[in-house]
Amino acid sequence: MDQGSLVEEQIGDGRRFVERFAADGNPVSAAFWIKTAEEGIWFLYVATDMFDRHGPAAAYRAVHSSLQKLGKSSVSSSEIKVISANNPMARDVLALMTRAPERLATRRGSRTLGLVAVEEIYIYPPHVFAFTQANPMTSNDVMREITQIMNRGNFQPSRVTLKDGTAFNGVPFSMEMRPQRMIEVRFIAEGELTPRVLPLDQIASIG
Repeated sequence: MDQGSLVEEQIGDGRRFVERFAADGNPVSAAFWIKTAEEGIWFLYVATDMFDRHGPAAAYRAVHSSLQKLGKSSVSSSEIKVISANNPMARDVLALMTRAPERLATRRGSRTLGLVAVEEIYIYPPHVFAFTQANPMTSNDVMREITQIMNRGNFQPSRVTLKDGTAFNGVPFSMEMRPQRMIEVRFIAEGELTPRVLPLDQIASIG
């Protein structure tokens, strides 16, 4: 794959990995792709407290375990770098996230992270890796459940819990692919006149 540009497949599979990694019980503070000025190659950085608590070897074992659960993916273990949440690069990314707390992913041009000159950066929004419940469903799990509900023609509302801890009762009736392999789900929600539209990766569980 061309390492000169970050393509939608990498962004989507990177999102799947980060979500799976966090759902497997590994706390994530920040997740971002960067292309350094020196190497000119994209790497996915994952900042996690487990790097400090359990050491790099345990962190990378967790990476391999989560990758194996994904099955086919355009992102390989050689493209993933695990760092401490206290790493200067991670701290700078967290500062960027604080100044621009938008829900959508952030792509930025050249800058310095820590002491590293970066040509380009892509930051995943916190809802990709933030969970408020134990044993959450991944987006793949949620998508399978929604597909089964729609295939059954089940018009009974399901309980939908979001990653921010809020919940509602609704009936899913469509899923649509958006840019960067982001999937949007439309629900008929109880008490709401217009359909509720949600990114799949904001849904923690449905049942």
